Amino acid sequence: MKARYYRCHLIGLGLLLLTLASCSSQSMTLVHPQTGSTIRCGAVGGGIMASAVDSMMADCRSYERQGYVRVEELTPEQRLDLERRGLLPKPDPPATRMSY
Repeated sequence: MKARYYRCHLIGLGLLLLTLASCSSQSMTLVHPQTGSTIRCGAVGGGIMASAVDSMMADCRSYERQGYVRVEELTPEQRLDLERRGLLPKPDPPATRMSY
């Protein structure tokens, strides 16, 4: 009986540690096709906050209702127009690890 009790606690502890060790990050670059205005936003969450990243990104998605478009979703015509005017945003540099 005691072995089962300890096994259940050990499994629970393992699940807790996995939850605390999780992490999530998202980012996006939005551009307004007419004005060329650019917005870069993102969210990072670690541990318990990893699940909150989606709700943090909802603020970024609100710009889409104002006419902003994700750079990846620009039509070829919009991309060419922004490029001609020198307003096409540069791609983000690759992420690097900051610590370990």
